[in-house]
Amino acid sequence: MPRKPKGFTLVELLVVIGIIALLIAILLPALSRAREQAKNTQCLSNLRQLAMVYQFYANDNQDRIPIGYDSNSPWTGYYVCQSSQWYPLMGCLFKGEYLNVPQAFYCPSQDDVRWQYNTPQNPWPPPAGGGAHTRAGYTCRPTIKWGSGKPTVPMTKMSQVKNKAILADVVGIPMNAPDFTSVHHKKINVMYGDRSARAVDKGLYEANQALIQKQTTSSAPLNLYIDETDPSKDNLWNNLDKG
Repeated sequence: MPRKPKGFTLVELLVVIGIIALLIAILLPALSRAREQAKNTQCLSNLRQLAMVYQFYANDNQDRIPIGYDSNSPWTGYYVCQSSQWYPLMGCLFKGEYLNVPQAFYCPSQDDVRWQYNTPQNPWPPPAGGGAHTRAGYTCRPTIKWGSGKPTVPMTKMSQVKNKAILADVVGIPMNAPDFTSVHHKKINVMYGDRSARAVDKGLYEANQALIQKQTTSSAPLNLYIDETDPSKDNLWNNLDKG
């Protein structure tokens, strides 16, 4: 008579399940790290692409590039379209058709919908209508003040900021803790005027962001963010510059 095949015992099934669970526990963190590393690489690639775009803009505009901040708000270097009607800062790149891939304006690790690509809180393409803003996923160096979509003084020359940080992951928002900017495992990605980009450890900016966290959107002073007259000053963007 043929023998009836023997099934797995309960103990054997539990051992197999335990091994599978152990393998998942070992592999998931590695997969998560690999996924974040891929996002970090994509973010740096975005910044290098934007660096070339800024260079093209400078070539066409007597070395001037559209960086700065709006009104009296030094953290607002992220505008593409303001109030559905003005195009300051990176909006100049959009209006000039210098960048045809809008996703390059956005860090893939950003989890705040206000700085993500095409969300209800940050619609694309601009203008969104209804007075809504369209923000980029990066913010720029607060060199000069803008208002109603235009610079209040001549735009910054790219040749004068070769070793300075001119774009970064969103940083310097009042009432937000230093971890708000640490979207790349406690790091922030920065692009420089020489068209290079690199990850910067949070230690270079977290003390400044902690001070900015205590400010409101109506009280954050420019001197917490930058001092162009003295590069050695302990300000947010000064600390992101190359030494």
